[in-house]
Amino acid sequence: MENHTIVITQSRMAGWLMFNRFHKLDEKMDLKDANRKIFIFKDTLQLRRAMEAYTNFKDKVIG
Repeated sequence: MENHTIVITQSRMAGWLMFNRFHKLDEKMDLKDANRKIFIFKDTLQLRRAMEAYTNFKDKVIG
């Protein structure tokens, strides 16, 4: 069985996911930009739904 992960480059999105009880698997420095970090999560349907909810929430609050 393969281990599917997803890389999140936005700290706010990663924070939203952790706030919603998704545990990050790892955090590393971004090789393309030394000033940023990347956040690695297990890729699940529930995680994808939380990401979509964040996008909708962000659009309503900011937009």
